[in-house]
Amino acid sequence: MGSVTFIQGLNSLNVNAQPLVVVDGVVLDQQYGREMLHDGFYNDILSNINPSDIEKVTVMRNGTALYGAKGANGVILIDTRRNKSMATRITASLSAGVTFQPKYYEMMDANGYRNYASELLKGTGTTNTDFKFLNDDPNYYYYKQYHCNTDWKDYVYREAWTQNYGINVEGGDAIANYNLSVGYTNAESTMEYNDMNRLNIRFNSDISLGSRLSVRFDASFSNTTRNIRDDGAPASYDEGTPTAPSFLAYAKSPFMSPYSYGRGQFSSSQFDVEDETYLDEALTALRYVNYNYRLGNPAAFNEYADGENKNRFENSLLNISVKPKFVITPNLYVSEHFSYSLVNTSEMYYVPINGVPSYYVSSVYAYRENEVRSLASKQNSVMSDTRLDWSNRYNAHSLHVFGGARIHWETYTYNSQLGYDTGSDKTPFMSAALKNATSNGLNESWNTMSLYAQAEYNYKGRYFLQANLTADGSSRFGEDADGLKALDAVWAIFPSVQASWVLTNEPWLANNPSINYLRLTAGYDVSGNDDIDYYAARSYFQGKVFMNSVSGLSLAGIGNTTIQWETTKRFNLGLEASLLNNRIGVSVNYFKSKTDNLLTMQSLGFLSGLDKNWSNGGKLENEGYDFSINAKVLALKDWSWQLGASVGHYKNKITALPAAEGYMDTEVYGATVRTQVGQAANLFYGYKTEGVFATTKEAQEAGLYMLGENGVTRNYFQAGDMHFMDADGNKEINENDRVVIGDPNPDIYGNIFTTLAWKRLKLDLRFNYSLGNDVYNYMRSQLEGGNRFMNQTTAMQNRWQVEGQQTNMPRATFQDPMGNARFSDRWIEDGSYLKLKTITLSYDLPITSQFLQGLQFWIQANNVFTLTKYLGSDPESAMTSSVIGQGIDLGRLPQSTSLVAGVKINL
Repeated sequence: MGSVTFIQGLNSLNVNAQPLVVVDGVVLDQQYGREMLHDGFYNDILSNINPSDIEKVTVMRNGTALYGAKGANGVILIDTRRNKSMATRITASLSAGVTFQPKYYEMMDANGYRNYASELLKGTGTTNTDFKFLNDDPNYYYYKQYHCNTDWKDYVYREAWTQNYGINVEGGDAIANYNLSVGYTNAESTMEYNDMNRLNIRFNSDISLGSRLSVRFDASFSNTTRNIRDDGAPASYDEGTPTAPSFLAYAKSPFMSPYSYGRGQFSSSQFDVEDETYLDEALTALRYVNYNYRLGNPAAFNEYADGENKNRFENSLLNISVKPKFVITPNLYVSEHFSYSLVNTSEMYYVPINGVPSYYVSSVYAYRENEVRSLASKQNSVMSDTRLDWSNRYNAHSLHVFGGARIHWETYTYNSQLGYDTGSDKTPFMSAALKNATSNGLNESWNTMSLYAQAEYNYKGRYFLQANLTADGSSRFGEDADGLKALDAVWAIFPSVQASWVLTNEPWLANNPSINYLRLTAGYDVSGNDDIDYYAARSYFQGKVFMNSVSGLSLAGIGNTTIQWETTKRFNLGLEASLLNNRIGVSVNYFKSKTDNLLTMQSLGFLSGLDKNWSNGGKLENEGYDFSINAKVLALKDWSWQLGASVGHYKNKITALPAAEGYMDTEVYGATVRTQVGQAANLFYGYKTEGVFATTKEAQEAGLYMLGENGVTRNYFQAGDMHFMDADGNKEINENDRVVIGDPNPDIYGNIFTTLAWKRLKLDLRFNYSLGNDVYNYMRSQLEGGNRFMNQTTAMQNRWQVEGQQTNMPRATFQDPMGNARFSDRWIEDGSYLKLKTITLSYDLPITSQFLQGLQFWIQANNVFTLTKYLGSDPESAMTSSVIGQGIDLGRLPQSTSLVAGVKINL
């Protein structure tokens, strides 16, 4: 859940590459990379802010050196609403809407899956020919049990309702101004048992304590709770059975019923909680004793896993901010901004006994009935920002200079527990008596200090010059890092300069009727990324349980005392213009950046007992542009029409890595993501395919083979197998035949919008698009892999079955001995799309009375349609916030069409 944002391409690789978020001058730690319990979920701190509280959002792409070692990925400044009038105003708003079910994969029906499963049985080695699910005699006792035609999605997905309520009160006098807002949101999910509730309270005030002294006092609180379940396809099947109802709704056998069966009849209300047995005759033999082939009942799973002490998430964000300001002279003032933030998170995870089969857990070498986990984390953030600000004007010359010291003190504590076999779904509690009970945690404390200064010069509104300089120190930097050493610390220095020329303020262009505004901007900026792992510069030990019985300590990390921030040097050039009586607005920006000291993992010698530790051994380059245009097509008394579009492009290239071989591979959900010197980051690296062998003769002529586990036996590809490209020409298909098969980075991306207004009625349409980005459809690889006893998409009905059959789907083979479902271009798809993101129709009803000042009605449709060739549910998705892992679709809950209507009442 959540989204990912990159500003001006990729400026990092293995650590956070998303922009810094600053809310009312307070840095908001997004907790990227912090561990959560449920798959498909991360702690979205930004969602604690009520959108109706936001007054302005500013995106800083250049000049981010002001934020030093936190600004390399851009900065998003969020200003919340403040009162600007002495009149008391009350605004109430309410809205409600429905979210429709998402686009689904088309799955085989009961007969299709029965045929597939019977075909798969041939590869199990079973000699049994009598299976309950294959007996077609209507008089057979188990006939009804195995001859349903269940669409499991009906028990997992639904239409979902949302409702939002808010009230805002603002007012004041010459002494004090205030803005108080209270909001409540209740949002159902299109997945059952995933509802969310959020309460927001925000109080912003500005108080004058005298002619020279004023203070700004802000306080906000947000509490979010939600039911929660795992979401998406599992990474593997070795650590248990699939527990995501969203995935089970596809994978569960459709010839079975969600309800219990007995005495030849189905229950009308009692869900089936017994383990699957229809494959036991073939798979309970010794060779499959630790093979997780049974699937849970998603309907029963949802019911028995529901409860405030089972699968529940709660997050609270508290912020208190005080900013006194003392005016020394009319041109000089000093201010202190003190802020305290507290983020409390708790999460409970429970896999029930009822509705879930017992499963093998490879990490504990045993079968288990169920499991329970819990998580509690707390982050305290304290900020002090002391600033001296001076400004003056000398005829045509304007100067503004400020500087100060900003200090952050941060602590983060985290504790989680895991245990198996609670004994009953009525006792879902953590206990030391649970089997394989373990716990782990973190207790981190760090601080940063920034000394910063900014100077701005303006001459006649024609020439603008801005210079920034920031020195950053952090306890996360290694003590031997390369930087300025002072006060027993290592300091990073970040300068920048930005210059602008407003050509239309020159006498020779001032009266040009066609060019109303023309501004040229150029700059050079040095900023950093200090998202260094807390233990990167520290060696430490970790408690472990050896051989499942003996506790001890082992070396878990070797610190790199030279570890330091990433440094991004960016050049930018921009042009902004307003033309033809301000009818047309144009903006063009070009950027080129280089990142040094890229945070990467380097290999360690085998004597250390560890594989890798952190280093600054990488470099990358980034180049791109963005262009936008906005035109006022109509500007009449009653009619107005605006039309606009934007296009962006970036291209990144790795120029150095610590690996001697010049590349770095990361395994993610069966995919190999390769980062190689001279190429773009985050490329998909796998096998290319050339179709399916239709005949035995065709396969024999190709002569391709794989070596068996003994490294000697040649297993030749047969008719019905995939024809993989033999890149090195030696007939053996192995890792040496892998090539780059996809790039998740788009060629271009952008937006298209239009707004049409007639009197007080306004229609707004907004599109977004992406072209040229590839997506690894992991969900489809699981539902078309043809190697496990899970339901498959209807595309598998075209699988190879007879000699000479022409198809692009290989044969179904249990456990895939020839690797037909391996990571290859079979699963790489064009993720390009054009999406009508929103349609909004609004009407302002003017009312002037003593108590009512106006009404605004609106209705909005979201995610109206998507034009794409992508076979998954939604090409606009993100698996993770990190760079590595972009462009991977795990089948998590996609965006779907929603319709919301609301009213805003001005009192």
